[in-house]
Amino acid sequence: MNHQVTDRLRDAARVVGAPVWRRLRPRIELIAQEHATPAAVAAARAHSRVDALVDELGALRAELTPEIDDLGRRVDELESTVDWLNGEHRRIAPQLAAVEARLAELERRPPAVEGAVSEDEIGSVAALVEEIRVEHARVRTRLGLVARYEERITRLEDAQGD
Repeated sequence: MNHQVTDRLRDAARVVGAPVWRRLRPRIELIAQEHATPAAVAAARAHSRVDALVDELGALRAELTPEIDDLGRRVDELESTVDWLNGEHRRIAPQLAAVEARLAELERRPPAVEGAVSEDEIGSVAALVEEIRVEHARVRTRLGLVARYEERITRLEDAQGD
């Protein structure tokens, strides 16, 4: 029964309010249109600006993506090279320390005395010079091996990159 009363009251309000609504509706629509137009223009401007920014960002991304990919590849190559160099450094460091210790020992020896030199001193100096030459040859050989390994690894990396 409540529904019937509610429906009858709505019908009565429509009938009584129709003339008032007919007079107010154009004014309300005009006021709404006046206020909506600047907001719509501002929204359209903002939308077009956002579209322009999206296009600009897309162009920048397309421009930078290959460079970023290339940079990542180069960083990976450098990382592997640095890892290899660190390994070589760890491998060669004890040998280099031994050479430096021997050199320091040679530097600590008293300098040769000018003047009369005995045959024994000449023999010990000659032996020392020969020992230095042998050690120098060993170091050159090791460094040559390191250079060949480095060249070989570079060729393998280049072949893998292609």
